[in-house]
Amino acid sequence: MFIMLKTITRSELNTDAWDTCVASSRQVRVYGYSWYLDAILPAPEWQWMGIVKVDKSGAYQAVMPVPLRRKRVAGIAYRWVVHQPFFCPFLSIFSAGVWLNTAPFFEQLLEQYRYGSLFCIQQQPGIDLSSVACHSRTTHTIDLSVGYDRVYAAYTRDRKQNLRRACHEFGVNARWAFIESADIGPLLILFRENHADTIDGGVADWAYELLRMLAQSLHKRGLSVLRYAVYDGQIEAGALFVCEETRITYLFNAASPLGRKANARTMLIDQLIQEKAGQPVVFDFESPEKPSIRSFYQSFGAIEEPFWALRWNRLSTIENWLRTGWSYFRKLR
Repeated sequence: MFIMLKTITRSELNTDAWDTCVASSRQVRVYGYSWYLDAILPAPEWQWMGIVKVDKSGAYQAVMPVPLRRKRVAGIAYRWVVHQPFFCPFLSIFSAGVWLNTAPFFEQLLEQYRYGSLFCIQQQPGIDLSSVACHSRTTHTIDLSVGYDRVYAAYTRDRKQNLRRACHEFGVNARWAFIESADIGPLLILFRENHADTIDGGVADWAYELLRMLAQSLHKRGLSVLRYAVYDGQIEAGALFVCEETRITYLFNAASPLGRKANARTMLIDQLIQEKAGQPVVFDFESPEKPSIRSFYQSFGAIEEPFWALRWNRLSTIENWLRTGWSYFRKLR
């Protein structure tokens, strides 16, 4: 059978064929759909393209999204480089086939782009990595198909104890309530006021707006659940979940000191787990690298699921000097 691997820009690709390929793939994740990539990679500073395996009829057999960010040197647009966006911990080569040789995709990626500041992918590259820094990372997941009793049994003793305390507090104290909402604004405010200053370098305003637009896009498609814990009419904790057919992703959350003390996020997570338990669904915590947060997710009995982070630099000496020199100059300003 005639098969070709093509690099296709966003404006040139067949959106319907792309999304159909993602939907029918064994690796199906919301991150791979064209509308999701459009939402998290807004122009003009971001864009994305695809490396696509096509057959003779032009049908897409497998697709690999490549996120790009515009990097600058001395104030002049330098080039598009591969860069992992927010709200997308990893991507995949999406294919309906049981087995796919992934090496040609990575080879074409490295040939097309000489600089990758970060590219996270679900599949191992399967190529010579002498010119690529490749590190294993993990997300943490729970198989909910086994039923709630078995899921709960895997909670650590401390998590069970905190959940019991939260259940008692929320059960006997009528000043607490849970609500479901389509408005992510209060969650963004909670994060700004209670978490943003713990992030190295802070959080730019555009990142909040990006999440606001993404939440709207998810809600419009019926793919999100946004819940808040409220005390005396004041929102003290919230969580945004992406709910696909076979996967629930804990995408974003925040809590005030009172919300943390009441273990409100533990309650929000456990509530949704109870609702979905017994169904063929995986709960994905989207684990960050921060040890304390990883430990919190592991306390729910979540197991590690690997993916790979790639970085590479095949720029010339002069190009690297300009790149690092401009970065240094910007820090001095």
